[in-house]
Amino acid sequence: MKRKKKVKSEAGDVSQRTSKLRQELASYLRQERQVLQHHWVRQMRASNLLRDTPLEELKADFAAFHHTFADCLETGEYEAARSLARSMAQPVGRGRITTARIIDSLLALRDVHWRSLFEKYQSDVELLAAALDLCFSVADRLLALVVLGIGVEQATASQQEIRRLRILVKTGMVLNAKLSLPAVLQRIANMACKLVGAEYGALGVVDGKGGLSQFITAGIDEKTKSAIGPLPVGKGILGVLVRAAKPLRLKDLRTDLRAHGFPPNHPPMKSFLGVPVVSRGKVFGNLYLTEKQGAEEFSEADEAVAMTLAVQAAIAIENAGLYGELHRSYQELKRSQDLLLRQEKLASLGRLAAGLAHELNNPLNSIAGFVEALSRRCEADSLRASREFEDFPRFLSIVQTEVDRAAAIVRRLLDFARQREPSLEVVDLGMLVSKSVAFVDRQAAVANQRIVVERLRVSIRVRGDPQMLQQLLLNVLTNALDAMEHGGEVRIAVGITRARHGSLGQADMVTLSIADNGCGIAPENLSKIFDPFFTTKEVGKGTGLGLPICLSIVEQHEGTIEVKSEGVGKGTTVIVKLPVVEKMED
Repeated sequence: MKRKKKVKSEAGDVSQRTSKLRQELASYLRQERQVLQHHWVRQMRASNLLRDTPLEELKADFAAFHHTFADCLETGEYEAARSLARSMAQPVGRGRITTARIIDSLLALRDVHWRSLFEKYQSDVELLAAALDLCFSVADRLLALVVLGIGVEQATASQQEIRRLRILVKTGMVLNAKLSLPAVLQRIANMACKLVGAEYGALGVVDGKGGLSQFITAGIDEKTKSAIGPLPVGKGILGVLVRAAKPLRLKDLRTDLRAHGFPPNHPPMKSFLGVPVVSRGKVFGNLYLTEKQGAEEFSEADEAVAMTLAVQAAIAIENAGLYGELHRSYQELKRSQDLLLRQEKLASLGRLAAGLAHELNNPLNSIAGFVEALSRRCEADSLRASREFEDFPRFLSIVQTEVDRAAAIVRRLLDFARQREPSLEVVDLGMLVSKSVAFVDRQAAVANQRIVVERLRVSIRVRGDPQMLQQLLLNVLTNALDAMEHGGEVRIAVGITRARHGSLGQADMVTLSIADNGCGIAPENLSKIFDPFFTTKEVGKGTGLGLPICLSIVEQHEGTIEVKSEGVGKGTTVIVKLPVVEKMED
């Protein structure tokens, strides 16, 4: 019973929030009426849907559409939509306005509403999503009711016109479906073939360089696609459409001098209709239709229908781009926030580490001095002869060892806190790797460990601080050797990749990979390895400063560092990427 009451209460809260959002959106759209009207008229003109319609008549149409939409949005009732359908049926019957024009007008209205809401709520992603979902739902239902209402009022309409209406309504609703862009474009291409009676259809998306980035076909099965081979790149008749960006109808495209013919295994095609996919004056691609069924060529009515569908395709492509840009901006903002937090954390820890290091240095120096003095006194013959003092040299040696270890930790703390600016020069990476391996190779051999350096096919030079880069390599190599207590192999490989690098855009990056087959890293610890003082080593065997220092060095050299491990016992790979200054064949 309590659960039912809770569910009922939650449902009431949702309904109340939805009602409040409806009123807020309706009020906002009414206030923005003049601005929205301007954008609507401009979009209709850019889509070549107005022709010679007087401006006053356009304003009257917009007022009727906009007022009806706001009423339906605010109340959640659709009697106003039915009234609009009845009022529009008579002008449609007289030929003053077409049903396709009404659909285009309502879809354009939804588009300008969408853009206005996006600009208003783009700083609040959740509220934006809720507003757009509600707006799209009302727009689609309004569109369906108006179009179907006109269809009922126009009882003398032919079966072909009714069929076209249904598919056009369905096409508009496709844009609100949660589908990927290729899936939406595929449905539009399929519906275009049905509406104009074409055997084949295609939708090409331009790449901004005069060619096509996508080419979605309809009416051609996968086997035929494979037999045809590579998709077109925007030449011949398709290239004419890409460049001209205006409708093109041909009775027989095979006789057109601009045609390049068909590749082997391509189905024969004669009649042709192509229209540009345009939104707000920007060309996103073209809609192609061939082989008119039941006639020798496509008609002007077919062209008008194709233009309507092309507008929907343009909106889908543009919306996908806007959503993609919003997502990228959000991810970039999140990365920037994470970086700022981490840098602030490292800076605070650096200041703390510097203070601790200086405070510890004085007592450590005093202890070291007294240990040295006591060691000299232990060499006296009188003390050596006394059994009470025979363990003193060993005890003092242990103290000295621990003092040296503490001093080493203090030095690493100072290295972490110092964050000095690198002294940049051109560094031969191959020589740097060889020198670094030479430092630890003997130690590795004694512990039954092997370091393998794969031969570099090119001589690679980077701009960096040799000392800092060597410290980076030694830290990573030491970690790799420590991870192989019972012997093993460390493999070092160097390569070059082409990747995006900050303000440089695409640039050559050297990839330095250091992989061991040691103890590996547990998945839950991978996200912590660059945190200062975090270590998985036993007490006394690690400070947890090696990798944070490596990260700091890499970032100062405008590079990246990544650590990969499939789990405990499966080894670890450290990948460092740095910008390349020069590469030369050996």
